[in-house]
Amino acid sequence: MEASSVLEAMVAKNKCAICLDCLREPATLECGHNFCHSCLQQAWKEAQAPSPCPVCHHPCGEKQRVANSLLANVTALTQHLQSSSDSEERQQEDRLCERHKQVLSLFCDKDLEVLCLGCVELSPEHQGHPVRTVEAAAFHYQPKITGFITPLQQFQGFLQGKQDRQKRGLQQLQEWGRRQSRQLHSDLEHRLQLVNREQEAALSRLAEQEAKIQQRLQIHKSALKDQLRTTEALLQEVAGKTVMPDRNLLPEVGRIPERCEGLQHPALGSLQLRREDCSLPPLDSALDRFRQKFRAQVTLDPHTAHPLLSVSKDRRMLGAEEFHAGRHYWEVQVEDKPSWAVGLCSLCPSSRTQQQQKQQKKKNREKDNKEEKTEEKEQEALLVKDRCWTIQLQQDGDYVARGSIRPHTKWFLISKRRSQIALLKYGFMEQQNVSQRDLMRDLSFNKQNKI
Repeated sequence: MEASSVLEAMVAKNKCAICLDCLREPATLECGHNFCHSCLQQAWKEAQAPSPCPVCHHPCGEKQRVANSLLANVTALTQHLQSSSDSEERQQEDRLCERHKQVLSLFCDKDLEVLCLGCVELSPEHQGHPVRTVEAAAFHYQPKITGFITPLQQFQGFLQGKQDRQKRGLQQLQEWGRRQSRQLHSDLEHRLQLVNREQEAALSRLAEQEAKIQQRLQIHKSALKDQLRTTEALLQEVAGKTVMPDRNLLPEVGRIPERCEGLQHPALGSLQLRREDCSLPPLDSALDRFRQKFRAQVTLDPHTAHPLLSVSKDRRMLGAEEFHAGRHYWEVQVEDKPSWAVGLCSLCPSSRTQQQQKQQKKKNREKDNKEEKTEEKEQEALLVKDRCWTIQLQQDGDYVARGSIRPHTKWFLISKRRSQIALLKYGFMEQQNVSQRDLMRDLSFNKQNKI
């Protein structure tokens, strides 16, 4: 209490008589009174007498005001001691029980609460519970609480690593997006240049064709004009013969029909523009990438060559590879043939025999395994049954599809060009081509379907 009284006296001594707060930049007058520098200046501005003391009204000049640095230090020390005292009082209040106003010196192990002596002796909710001092409880629980530091640090490191990976992933994604954007702009610029060049070339071809047609047109006009003059002259001559006397007409009977029948139509060529020379070529960059992704090379199988088989220059015929799943792409060149047929089959005869031999050997080795025997029987049943499908162009221009494909299998005729076809199948084998979507048809086969 004595220290508190001294502190209160120091605080009272170091207050400004004007603002009644702790002195800020203390200034001491000749009369001995202390004020804040700003408060004193404001009071002198409002006073009528020249520089009086705001307390005793003793006249003091501006030169008689002295900045008191020692008092400023004492004021700062007093404020520090006052704040420390207030903090200790708040801590002391926190250590007191709100209900019994006693020091919280005990700890209940069952309820995990800090208690005072009154809570243990007077409150029924804690009677009979194991209780120890706060110091003993802290000594007991501190190692347990400390044991959570390492796992928390590890988890913190894990989260930080994940955050770093996310940042790197975001940076990579942004960089990928920038690269894609640059690539897209480059592709678009390249295609625009390509279109401009093709447009200029097409316009040039169109102008060239137009000039040639104009030239042929002039030739046709001259030929027609000459033929017209010849016809008019012959017409006048024949008309003149009709009014001649009979003796003069009869000698011309043999020559006039011959000359009239000898007239021929002038050989005039076509004056139409060729659309091929006026159109732009398709942009097949996306299609080319698709082909490279799904293109499959087929190796010749000499055991399945038919005597009437015509092998192309690139040595393509029935292949030895087998595809049981996935996506595969083929292009078939049919050129300008009026009729053709293209087929796919699940197994060729020689491959089926080889597969059956392999399956038989495997079956003999694993005959003790009932599950594998069941699977082998199912596979053998699939091998015995051939599944083939063909599409052909008939002489009348109709497309016909035949085969023993299972009913749920779906095929699509995606593209048909003058010299090329492309097919797509969902099921046993798959092929794709993305051009000429307007020719797409959905087929489900049993034995024979007409497209």
